[in-house]
Amino acid sequence: MRSRRWLLPALALLAAACSSPKSFIVLSLQSATSTPITGVAKVVVAVSQGKMLATLSYPPPKGMATITIDDMNTTDLSVSFTGGQSGTVDLQVTVIDANGCTVGFGPAATILRKGDIATATALLTAASDCSGADGGVAADGEIDVFPGCDPVTPAPICGVTQTCQVNCATHEGECTPGGTGAPGSVCQTNADCAPGTQCFDYAGTGCNVKVCLRFCKDDNGCAALSSRASSVDGGSADGAAAAVDGAVDGTGRDASDGATGVAVDAGVVNTPSLCAGPVQCGSVLTAYHTCTFGCDPRLSAVTAGTTRCPSGLACLVVLGMDQVDCACAEKTRVGTDGDDCTESAQCAPGYICNMMGPTTKCRAVCRCNGDGTRCTAPNECANGKLCETLTGDTVFGVCL
Repeated sequence: MRSRRWLLPALALLAAACSSPKSFIVLSLQSATSTPITGVAKVVVAVSQGKMLATLSYPPPKGMATITIDDMNTTDLSVSFTGGQSGTVDLQVTVIDANGCTVGFGPAATILRKGDIATATALLTAASDCSGADGGVAADGEIDVFPGCDPVTPAPICGVTQTCQVNCATHEGECTPGGTGAPGSVCQTNADCAPGTQCFDYAGTGCNVKVCLRFCKDDNGCAALSSRASSVDGGSADGAAAAVDGAVDGTGRDASDGATGVAVDAGVVNTPSLCAGPVQCGSVLTAYHTCTFGCDPRLSAVTAGTTRCPSGLACLVVLGMDQVDCACAEKTRVGTDGDDCTESAQCAPGYICNMMGPTTKCRAVCRCNGDGTRCTAPNECANGKLCETLTGDTVFGVCL
């Protein structure tokens, strides 16, 4: 794989402690499919750590009017931080053509250390959105809630048989016939999804399935999905994913609770469903969110087929440890125990890139139940390895 370095001055995210060493993120852009994204005249990167930090704009390299982003080469950007920022950083990438139309978008995330260089990869889904995505954008980079019905609670306006879709083409909350499909159920249109959910299509990320995703306003709206595991015969996907009627779930995350409910086994790790799936319209995030899947990312669960993800999805550690979701695994996720890595997107499901030691290697995810620096759960690591704690994490660890 070749890498094209986009040699541009990175914009710094300034903080008070200017004497702290700079940290950098090298952000690689690739097409999520074999079809290249052409005519890119500008790349916009929204940077957040729980809240929006900055929106950075990158023109093409000097002497070039546009660039092409494909799945064979990487186009690299640099984002610099001063003031010693650290922790999980979320990046939302939008690529725009010379006419101001969104021609692709996708999320990325990485863990930043003070004074270090981190890497992240955004797999971009092609788009063709000229609907004026810059209109109605709030100062924090989000579109305000659309007029019309509320996707979380559509009944007051739509009635009990309809659901409320986020319609990016019209910038409205729009009543549309609903169905009975619970969050995580396979769907073809919104008519298959129960009120409070919408049918999202994730074919652009490599998982050719559609799934009902539940809208939420906070984690309390996902609590019922956290209380029970699920076994769904459908599929979904992660990454930037276009919905049937134009909305986009920027992470593809949703809780799966109900096509077929099963009791939680005592040996299964229970992870919460969170209101952490931002929904975007073209190049701009909206104020809407969906619930995550509360799945089991351990290697033992992957091997046994008990991750509680829909068919075609993998349970992956997203953002920081102890935060998981069912996702369409990137094609780069091939590394297993001991393989070199620079980010977890290079490690197969059931593994993460362990950055705690002098070298970064793919290591199996295990149940830790951390108490300080020791794991209290029964050791489930194979080949004489032990489950070891990770800084800031309690539920999960890695086999070392």
